[in-house]
Amino acid sequence: MSVTRYQFDRAINAFFEMDRDRAKACLPSHLEPMEVKHGLGVFAVTAFNFTDSEVGPYQEIVFAVITPPVVTPDGHWPRSAFYPFVVGTSTEAARTHAIERWHLPHYMSDIHVDFEENAGKVSVRVHEDNRPILDFAISAYKWSQVDHLYQAFTSDSSGDYRADITMHGEFTEHEEESGEITIHPHAMTEQIIHADVQSWPFREMWMRNGVQSFDPLHRM
Repeated sequence: MSVTRYQFDRAINAFFEMDRDRAKACLPSHLEPMEVKHGLGVFAVTAFNFTDSEVGPYQEIVFAVITPPVVTPDGHWPRSAFYPFVVGTSTEAARTHAIERWHLPHYMSDIHVDFEENAGKVSVRVHEDNRPILDFAISAYKWSQVDHLYQAFTSDSSGDYRADITMHGEFTEHEEESGEITIHPHAMTEQIIHADVQSWPFREMWMRNGVQSFDPLHRM
């Protein structure tokens, strides 16, 4: 299989401290959470607006736990590694594609992701038929053009896998703790609603006008 590419105009990401044991409960047994402090894992939320892909345009929200990366012989060190424990998409075609190709766990109904930008800040509203799921907001710092490597781990009944992902685009990042998050009671948030997720992010990342490239999966 060749590299799979997804074009996007927005990729909004934030890292939040969460209870370490709750983070571990979101992971398969062979993975451990990365601890930002003793007893604290990391919840990562990412919202995408994909403008083009093999299955057309769609929105996506990813809930993940940050894990230690795998060091490969080529010496390329990913910026972070993560395990997506639930993914939501706005179309059935996007879910089917990601489940079959990447073995990603999904919320199996259409969700909607709304983006609002104003004065260097972007707010993200995730909902299902106007029933709120999650709201978060981050702000920009200094923009630069980047190519960043990440690792994503996935697992299902067929086995355990690692995906190497390159993110190319305009990027801004900071740790000013200026963002916020609100987690609403919903079937998609059951694993984090009582996980003591911090209400502000310790890292805020925003990428725009970019391409997300997945290398073929590695079996673990």
